[in-house]
Amino acid sequence: MQDRAIIEIGRLELAAMQKANKAPYQFFVQNMFPKKADYHMALMVFELHSVAPPGFRCTFKATDLTKVSEKNFEKFAYRKGSARGGDITFTTKFGDLDKKFKTLVNNQFKALMARLSASPHIQEFQVFSAVHRFLLKEENADQVKAELTRLYEDLGKKEQQATGLSMVLEIDGKKHYLSDFKAIQEVLYENGTQEKSKKYDVTSEGTQELCAGCLQPKPVVHGFGSPYKYATVDKPGMVSGFFKQKNNWKNYPICTDCSLVFELGRNYIAQHLSKSFYGKFYYVIPKIILQKDRSQLPRIIEKLEGLYGDLMKQGRQHEKREDKIWEMVAQHDDYFNLNLLFYEENSTTKAIKIKLLLEEIVPSQFRKLFVDTPKQINGHVLYKKAHTSTDKKTKQKTKQDLKFSFGLLKTFFEHDFYRLMQQVFEQQPMAEESLYASFMRVIRANYNKMKTSDGYAENTRLTVLKAHLALRYLAAIEVIELPNKPIQKAMEHTTPSEDVQTATSADQQKTGFDPQRIEQFMQDNPLFLSSDAKRGVFLLGVLVKHVLDVQYNQLNGNTPFENKLKGYQLSPVHLQNLYTEAIGKLRQYKATPSTLLQALNQYFLLHIDQILKMSNNEASFYFVAGMQMIRELKYVNTESKK
Repeated sequence: MQDRAIIEIGRLELAAMQKANKAPYQFFVQNMFPKKADYHMALMVFELHSVAPPGFRCTFKATDLTKVSEKNFEKFAYRKGSARGGDITFTTKFGDLDKKFKTLVNNQFKALMARLSASPHIQEFQVFSAVHRFLLKEENADQVKAELTRLYEDLGKKEQQATGLSMVLEIDGKKHYLSDFKAIQEVLYENGTQEKSKKYDVTSEGTQELCAGCLQPKPVVHGFGSPYKYATVDKPGMVSGFFKQKNNWKNYPICTDCSLVFELGRNYIAQHLSKSFYGKFYYVIPKIILQKDRSQLPRIIEKLEGLYGDLMKQGRQHEKREDKIWEMVAQHDDYFNLNLLFYEENSTTKAIKIKLLLEEIVPSQFRKLFVDTPKQINGHVLYKKAHTSTDKKTKQKTKQDLKFSFGLLKTFFEHDFYRLMQQVFEQQPMAEESLYASFMRVIRANYNKMKTSDGYAENTRLTVLKAHLALRYLAAIEVIELPNKPIQKAMEHTTPSEDVQTATSADQQKTGFDPQRIEQFMQDNPLFLSSDAKRGVFLLGVLVKHVLDVQYNQLNGNTPFENKLKGYQLSPVHLQNLYTEAIGKLRQYKATPSTLLQALNQYFLLHIDQILKMSNNEASFYFVAGMQMIRELKYVNTESKK
């Protein structure tokens, strides 16, 4: 984790808050839902009237619902607490009201009363005592809960999941939010500072030690000052020092100054620099490379902050928007880098489970991955008008070119997307076999859906084209290494077998398989068909698709030969058998394609030893690819029969 980068961001935030004359307690107020531009806060409104002897009488007035944003969240004085003891103040997330009220009345109010009884804030003690006495009466608490329940049920499901709960006290006609009370301010400040050393009823502090943040010797370092809860320290085995929590400062010693800017930096990142990349949440943490460029950090942060919002306003399609962010970063020079921390957050403890940390990625790396390489590979003729897009407003369908995006890669690596990103960004080698396994996982799943009508199934040809594009992308960035072997001239120096020695008519030459197109396809796809074995299996797929097309035309739409494909769970030995069976069927239908069989002789029969060494997934993939590319190998005027 780039802690110093977080410190720099925290220092900028601290300077801005000091310039705005923020009170110290405001440094520790948290935005309840920092990833949302705005959300609701449900309010319990209590009226308090002065009575004699000095005190107040409390009544419940109503519930209210107000919008919360970055501009006004501080007045609700929210700070996350613990699951057992409740949040630090009375402001909390809306949820189980019985549980919330039990915590409110039995824990939080009692703790505040004990604090106020020994404080100089006498009037505040009287105010909160009156509210506490009111809620201690079961009928009063039931009335408030009933009103809140009605309010909660009127909210939509998404709003229910992102609504807070707080209170407003109208004292002799004047409205007060929690942040208006000195006692609440003190609670926030003390929790924000003391929690760095005190947790789980344990104090963890070191003296005259080196701070891990600023790398300076400090009189006091705290044991719980880390900006992110990478791991909990409330269980044996999670801490060093012979499992003594008081020695946790040895794991990560943080001084008081750094703990403050750490928290401010963390909060700022969570609120402004938390993004989503194809459903995976991450923090983007910028860092200036050279000290002389340090003054550029605010501008970079502002730029990053605005990218996602601008693209949302432009209404870009989801995939285009996800990749476009990094295309825009790629426009900059390499005077800064970005650290991308992908995480999952425990909703209860807020402990962050780091799924992936990509460190020090400079703009030129984004340029290679998201601009230059896609531009290099997108223009292939196979991708022209390869898929249909439907306009959301007009519902009009148009043919679109297939273009690379990270979403295309995610199609095949949904189960291990973090690993894929690490391999791509850090250019770690990827086993070619893992590609074929991923390709076939998707192809087989879609094939089964087509046969069972179980949900949407992507057209197999489109899936193969996506795999074709993914393979070329990964080869271009040198994550996989393909031999790119020169292609021999097809049809040259071959001796036709008995199967292909039948004469061909002029009509067959015009409407069947075109030897020049077969040769050209091989020449145009040297990375995809990078070995003679792959070419042989590919052409076998073409042959079997020809069998199915012939059956479809002669058997009233039936294709019994398809049952031999076993749902694309194929092995090289099975392919060897398919070769013989397919030729037998074509003889039966008197539809033997001599040109195609001549190519098969060159690539399949002559390289069967290599083919038998292929994995099942690799063999299956190139076989299916051949089935989907049959029209690319025929004369242009050949009519499609299926």
